[in-house]
Amino acid sequence: MMRVGVVMGGPSSEHDVSIMSGLNVLRALSVLGRHEAYPVYITQSGAWLFGDRHEWLSPTEAIGRVDVVFNALHGEYGEDGTIQQILDQHRIPYTGSCALPSAIAMNKEMAQNILEKRGLRMPKSICMTAQNTDTRRILELASPPWIIKPRSRGSSVGVSKVNTSHDLPDAIKKTLSVDTHFIAQEYIPGREVTASVLENTDGTVRPLAPIEIIPPENADFFDYQVKYNGKTKEVCPAEFYGAMAKRIQDVALEAHDALGLRHYSRTDMIIKPASSTRRAPEVYVLEVNTLPGLTSESLFPKAARHAGLEFPQLIDHMILLAKRG
Repeated sequence: MMRVGVVMGGPSSEHDVSIMSGLNVLRALSVLGRHEAYPVYITQSGAWLFGDRHEWLSPTEAIGRVDVVFNALHGEYGEDGTIQQILDQHRIPYTGSCALPSAIAMNKEMAQNILEKRGLRMPKSICMTAQNTDTRRILELASPPWIIKPRSRGSSVGVSKVNTSHDLPDAIKKTLSVDTHFIAQEYIPGREVTASVLENTDGTVRPLAPIEIIPPENADFFDYQVKYNGKTKEVCPAEFYGAMAKRIQDVALEAHDALGLRHYSRTDMIIKPASSTRRAPEVYVLEVNTLPGLTSESLFPKAARHAGLEFPQLIDHMILLAKRG
């Protein structure tokens, strides 16, 4: 029986989502009954609280009480290589990707450069800060609408779809309230789909069934509110067949490999439909998630369930992957 510390919370804008993921993992471990599970709650100010009694411990003390860490953090600190470096220094195994790949994948600008060099298609984009913001560059990038999003955040926090140049300043201000850099991206119309990857215990990697994401009719796109209000339709498996279904899974595998990820990941994509000038649909990568959500509404567990892994078995499998390294 292993002592598993489920780390959740953290000083990120995705603090609350992380708690939902962490509590869901703890429930799964309780169902399994195979491990001693301990909540490790990190406050928004960075304090570490261990166990049901919320003992106030240093990271070193908290980590020293467990055999393996289940990383249920999301966003900065948990997904950008920070906690991974801490765990590596203490030689504590943990779920998810290592420090450097995590940091690279979290930085959407760096990740895009790597993925495009691997031959994956992505929307045209530019990265700017508050100091060098130039809306003329956005107008030259593509025709409206545009997507304005943080360079290093997840769960669609701070993301806006902007239909006119008049609305750009407000969208940029919103994004810069959660990050120091923002990305302006061309908007690609099409069907939104996400495809997850899961490592096997022998080190091979398998793609899971793609899931199509269909936001409510009154929603412009799959933003933070739409993700967690339960009104989005999610079709698993997505209704893509033959070569296109395989292409979506291949892109997820390629992105996972290109960024040097391990254990699991989820790649979000847009399928741009064929047209009179384009004979076949095109697959655009939007971003790669190194620590997909594990809440009751999350997409990665749904894809795993379709592959025959119920949530408690999925969590147990991921702990085995962490121990294997």
